[in-house]
Amino acid sequence: MDSEVEKEFLNSPALKIQPNSSHGSKVAAIIRSQSRVEIRSFSAENIIKRIDKNSYLNALNKIYNYTRLHPEEKIVVNISLGFEESEFQTEIIKQITALNNIALIAAAGNDNRQKLSYPALFNKVTAVAALENNKKMMGSNYGSKVDFSAPGVIEITQRDYLPALNYSRTYKISGTSFAAPQLTALLANLLSLRPELSIEAGLKIIEDTAAEINDPLFVEEKLGAGKINSFKALSQASGLYLLLQLSIYFSLFLATLLFFYLCWQKYGLSGVFIFLICSTLAYLLQPLLLLFYYQFGLLKIIIFLAVLVLLYYLLLKSISFYIKQSHNFSLIIKLAPYLNQNLQKQVRAGLNRLLKQENHEQTLEFEAMIKNHLRHCSSSKKCTIYLKLAALLNPVPVDLIIKKAVRFNLNSKLIAEELEKQENYKKQKSIISAELLKLIIEAPYPVKKKSAVVAVDLAEPTVLVPLKNLLLKRNELNLSSEAQYFLLDILGTFGTEASDLAELLEEIISKSSDPWLKYHALNAYTKIAVDRESYQKFIEKMKTEEKEPVTLALD
Repeated sequence: MDSEVEKEFLNSPALKIQPNSSHGSKVAAIIRSQSRVEIRSFSAENIIKRIDKNSYLNALNKIYNYTRLHPEEKIVVNISLGFEESEFQTEIIKQITALNNIALIAAAGNDNRQKLSYPALFNKVTAVAALENNKKMMGSNYGSKVDFSAPGVIEITQRDYLPALNYSRTYKISGTSFAAPQLTALLANLLSLRPELSIEAGLKIIEDTAAEINDPLFVEEKLGAGKINSFKALSQASGLYLLLQLSIYFSLFLATLLFFYLCWQKYGLSGVFIFLICSTLAYLLQPLLLLFYYQFGLLKIIIFLAVLVLLYYLLLKSISFYIKQSHNFSLIIKLAPYLNQNLQKQVRAGLNRLLKQENHEQTLEFEAMIKNHLRHCSSSKKCTIYLKLAALLNPVPVDLIIKKAVRFNLNSKLIAEELEKQENYKKQKSIISAELLKLIIEAPYPVKKKSAVVAVDLAEPTVLVPLKNLLLKRNELNLSSEAQYFLLDILGTFGTEASDLAELLEEIISKSSDPWLKYHALNAYTKIAVDRESYQKFIEKMKTEEKEPVTLALD
């Protein structure tokens, strides 16, 4: 019961709470921000928006009649109003407090004296004093009639009270008017958590769990049982509440640790800053998250999330069914980069199935489509997906794959694995090997390098024959130094399988004037010629006759 309350404050924490919001709206906002119970507003204002005795009595009578007609409900009434006179309200207060299913909680008043305002001074009305910094707030009434104390200075942005999207740093509300609704919300929460509790039992739990106050007036028993402690009171009322709270905080702690670990693993030192930025954003969004909680409740939010998960599951199943049944892959190929890994595997399997069918026109259409998507892909993620699809084609567009791999620095081992694991790879391995060698010979340096790395990762024996021929005819073909470097590096990956080229490598090392060509040749020699009788003797000779960078190959 208070001044007129705007409806939005009854349903959710204040989105637009301002200094000129009504007193009743501020009180309602405090209750709503701390409790999910149903709130009803009874105005004590007259037609000109002033609180007078008649309007106040009329509101009390409405409360009395409602309580009497609903004995099955437990009702907690907050009265953040005060009067000096008691006679005009004595009778109705007695009638209300005589009922077993209602509690009247009233502000002690703000006159800085021992005598409380009415109705807080009435017997069976629970009086609440205000605190600031765990001491009696300046201006708050006190005395032996006070039952409890609660914080009386509340910042509008303080999330514990008003999780509102109002980022004022100066506006505060203060007084016993805003201490009383905190007790009201706590008692309502207790009765909601334990419906079998009587109002007296609920107040007793709050009394038993109240904290001591650092003020001589508390020692003199003039600040009631102490400062209310919501967590302790609710935990004592229900072990389930305590377990739930501990589970929530433990889950948040584990989620924070996991998120930090993932950031660190993926981004290293940069991950620390990503973690800090995300944590800050989560803190700033806390009011909005609380707003959703208070607006819809935990059950509705869980149902909403469950529906989203179900819709996502149905979407995945629908896409999977479409991939298995459809012969039109145009849309699926476009969506491939946005699908999860399991669906991407199904896309590759489905496309592979369609490419094997004897429909030449359709095959050409799919090949053109995949090459076009690979040619115009704008990110490494998209290129990786379309690369895997392109590896299914016959022939494989190795030139295009390598160019995209160079531009987006794609993993060479991934490229090699995708080329190697396809069924048609065995039929095309000679072509693929030839394409890679062609790129090493003719393409620009970055493409040469990437092609060589892919060839090394493939380690395909079919490349050995043309590789040997290229090295034997290197002068006739006028191969560039860079091309020879990469060819020699590839040769080294075959080990002793290429031992018949050991003499050629000895010749290159002995006669070449290019120290880096000699380095690559010696590096390959140490891998393919280890079984030769003359190997150790040749190595010793190199140590004696050559210097860096050639001898770096021996480290």
